[in-house]
Amino acid sequence: MSNDILRLNIPPEEPNLDPNTVCKTYPELSQEQYSLCFEHPDVTASAIQGIQVAIHECQHQLKEYRWNCSSLEKKNKNPHASPLLERGYKETAFAYAISAAGVTHQVAKACSLGKLKSCGCDMSLHGKIRQKWEWGGCSHNVEFGEDFSKKFLDSKERKARDIHGRINIHNNRAGRLAVIKNVNRQCKCHGMSGSCELRTCWKATPEFREVGKRLRRKYEKARKVDILNKATARYRRIRKQTRRTELVYYERSPNYCDPNPLVDSPGTSGRLCNKTSDGVDNCETLCCGRGYNTLRVRRTERCDCKFHWCCYVVCQTCHYNEWVTVCK
Repeated sequence: MSNDILRLNIPPEEPNLDPNTVCKTYPELSQEQYSLCFEHPDVTASAIQGIQVAIHECQHQLKEYRWNCSSLEKKNKNPHASPLLERGYKETAFAYAISAAGVTHQVAKACSLGKLKSCGCDMSLHGKIRQKWEWGGCSHNVEFGEDFSKKFLDSKERKARDIHGRINIHNNRAGRLAVIKNVNRQCKCHGMSGSCELRTCWKATPEFREVGKRLRRKYEKARKVDILNKATARYRRIRKQTRRTELVYYERSPNYCDPNPLVDSPGTSGRLCNKTSDGVDNCETLCCGRGYNTLRVRRTERCDCKFHWCCYVVCQTCHYNEWVTVCK
């Protein structure tokens, strides 16, 4: 059991979520984020956890690509401080979108657990009756999650007021919509012997794996917009030509083959590749033509990670003995 992933020095047994344990231990918060954290430290802790859930999911969804999100997960580092997130790449768009989705998703769920002082269950439909079911239970508070995600993640971008900031806000919104538009109804049956004569239903956020899959598809179809100068370009024209759920970017990505600290790229040397694959993880593509070695290894990796309120993650350790192909 470890809470290192949240960079917060909080014992998981009885978390004391005050500004000292949350706001002062998470690095590189903007002044607006710090003020929001000082006012709502418990919600901010949930938002930070949402960002880390998102980074894990980013690694899963892009595990076959040259840039696989691994550089965003480093101890004592705020992922949003990565130099890659200062660029206009397609990967930047995905990182912003999935982070905003993670904050929305995690805060909405935390509200329904009754753990946050500022929110509780979404009761907007409670008691309304349909033909064979009624709204009840404890709906995930997606509206509060969306609102806090906007305040926590969009504040820095609004202050910038250039095309980069506006595109980041657009991609943040696309990430939130991947959660909001896929909220589903879950129900519990009532009646003799589970006859389901009446059902009580509530709103629940989708599984985050499904959110990740949807955003990866958006990433693969992301739209490049043409701008002459990111400080003066007119975003209004871009916005009219772009759907709210689309991911957009304005800068051609590097190849990510070699280590490049300027864009937070670790390169692909040492990455596992698949010599029989026709996809992006094939050894020719992933190894950038450098070739690969075939090795017999005992591999240990973190697996089956589960995030728990608040603020720790429990992972299993999986061991594999196998032949692998590794990029030179």
